[in-house]
Amino acid sequence: MQPIADRSDTWWAELTVGHAAGVARARAADARRTTFGWMLTTPAAPHVWAVNRAQVVPGAGGLDPADTVTAVEAAHDAAGLAHRAIDLRSHADASRLTAVLRAAGYVVVDLAVLAVAPEVLVERARPRPGRRWTVAPYGPGAGQDIRRAAGSMETSRSEREREEVATQWSVAPAEGAAHLVARSDTGEGVGVAVVHRGSLHVEVDDVLTHPAHERSGVGTAVMRAVGGLAIDRDVARVTLLADPNSYAAGWYERLGFRRIGKTTQAHRDAVV
Repeated sequence: MQPIADRSDTWWAELTVGHAAGVARARAADARRTTFGWMLTTPAAPHVWAVNRAQVVPGAGGLDPADTVTAVEAAHDAAGLAHRAIDLRSHADASRLTAVLRAAGYVVVDLAVLAVAPEVLVERARPRPGRRWTVAPYGPGAGQDIRRAAGSMETSRSEREREEVATQWSVAPAEGAAHLVARSDTGEGVGVAVVHRGSLHVEVDDVLTHPAHERSGVGTAVMRAVGGLAIDRDVARVTLLADPNSYAAGWYERLGFRRIGKTTQAHRDAVV
């Protein structure tokens, strides 16, 4: 579905009106705005949800917090998704929605927005001696086995949820995304990352290493390739999101990333 207007909230409203339900749908239609939007970008929609996240549009919608969560739940239900995740794009929305999301069983986390100059990333992400991984862009389905293997380590999720998360990029890739896959000398896929190009930066998402190859330099090789891609595309910085208290955040810091802001996400792996 293509945008039918210049204003993003009007576009999201058209998507919302088509897929939300009950009073949330009616109120969103009346306002011609929405509290959330679906990133439905492929012919497979609405059965597949690209990026697998609801987007809470800052300042849009006019729905109270309870109605917002009702609308988000309706969106997940209509798409038939077990795994549920929401991006909160402003501090005001995070403050407004956190309590009701937690009451609905969501885990709400603050994520750091990290950035690094591509040249610094390439310099810091040096390959380990004796470790050689080949990293190159492939089709969106190339990293699916890696994502599925990584998801199998999350025992809290059902098999259905793990499969949804593993296939989200493959079935509904964002337009203009580069899918980088690291391969061993035998051709085995061992790492993956999705890179999105912005006007002045590239954003990295879905950085994963196959569990059998963790702490072996795969992630560093992937990030070095990300830096090279950013240099080739002549952008000023590479950005990503990370839990500031995680091991990954410390690793990104060693690669030269620095915090430039924060955002909030909510997820629920088990329907309550």
